[in-house]
Amino acid sequence: MDKKILRLTLVIAVSLFWGTAFTGCSDEEDTPAAYQLKKEDIRVSQPEGGFAVVIDQLLKVQVESESDEGISYVWLLDGTEIAQTKSLEYMFEEVGEYELTLRVSQGESRFDYPFTVTVTFENIEPAPEGATAYVTKVFDFVPAVGQFTNTLPVYKEGDTQEAMNEKVLAAIGNNKKGMISLGGFGGYVVVGFDHTITNVTGKRDFRVLGNAFYSAANPDSGAPEGGSCEPGVIMVAYDKNQNGRPDDDEWYEIAGSAHEDATLELWYDKAVAAGNDVKTYRNYEITYYRPEKEPTTAEEREMYIRWEDNQGKSGYKVKNTFHNQCYYPEWIKEDKVTFKGTCLPQNAVDESGQGSYFVLYKFRYGYADNELNSKDESAIDIDWAVNSKGQKVHLPGVDFIKIYTGVNQENGWLGECSTEISGVEDLHVLGVDIDARK
Repeated sequence: MDKKILRLTLVIAVSLFWGTAFTGCSDEEDTPAAYQLKKEDIRVSQPEGGFAVVIDQLLKVQVESESDEGISYVWLLDGTEIAQTKSLEYMFEEVGEYELTLRVSQGESRFDYPFTVTVTFENIEPAPEGATAYVTKVFDFVPAVGQFTNTLPVYKEGDTQEAMNEKVLAAIGNNKKGMISLGGFGGYVVVGFDHTITNVTGKRDFRVLGNAFYSAANPDSGAPEGGSCEPGVIMVAYDKNQNGRPDDDEWYEIAGSAHEDATLELWYDKAVAAGNDVKTYRNYEITYYRPEKEPTTAEEREMYIRWEDNQGKSGYKVKNTFHNQCYYPEWIKEDKVTFKGTCLPQNAVDESGQGSYFVLYKFRYGYADNELNSKDESAIDIDWAVNSKGQKVHLPGVDFIKIYTGVNQENGWLGECSTEISGVEDLHVLGVDIDARK
């Protein structure tokens, strides 16, 4: 064969081979494209109303996908990452409602799948036969500075914290209906019972007894109800670990009417006009300092016990002429004492305009020593409890109750706003039927 013909034949053969090879590599029918994530490729079966789980029990969420090729999974709880797994197993330590998000990514593609999780307690049995409706234990009593501190109950030199707790129990426990004073803002008492007060759906569950009363001769005849209403904030705890004591992580706050919206209080405009501080401070702190000596002059009485708060304010608690004992709790050894909690709007108004007739107006609901004991609005619904984020929680019942003075205000010759307590009642054991608020 001619060499030119042979060379041409080889060139044609090689060209046909490479042409066939390149054409084969680009044929989409023979080689599938890489997987591309679509939102509908991820599936999670969520029960109607969201996931529900009991506290300290495992929540399991199973995820199904079309493919895991190049896929990353991240779980977020209220915006904080908690896992990088496809499916989730997680245990909640606090009741409440949570926002759970599954974030799925592939390269530049990212999809979020939101869910809700409701964490509750297990249901409990009703109070056993023979349970008493009243306080049977006092765990702690630390009043703030006040004109009745060291007198309700009476402090005697050498009394310890345990001795004062026993005096409180003797006064307000077991339906004695004595009286204790919590002093100014933050002063508190912690009590317990011989059973769990059951949370009955649609009903009020307990009542904190105080000594609130209405004004008999308010100069403003058209004013809303008020007189001596010195509201105490109420906290409740369910003994989830059954150790017989209230632990720090078991407390929830009863959200009363000022927690909801203080502007709805019928006296709100009057308080604004009087120059009151009408804000609700949810993380309020105040520190009282032990006085160096007891006052002997009018000027020293006006500048008796110094206080400072975390809002940049400071002042003095006044010593009046009616109560001459020390106003600083004398069994407290430290030279200062700090209280924390929710500080409510100042509800006292000088209706005389001359400092002679102060009216402490009633909040609509949800506080101690705020309403007449005979009125329905003095009763508390456990379902008003909220967690640290302000979210409603459902407690099966409560084993412990803490009450602290909720207002920081001086009221002329009446002295400081100080919550007084004479007991706590389990309404269900007493057979008292009061509907919850609608």
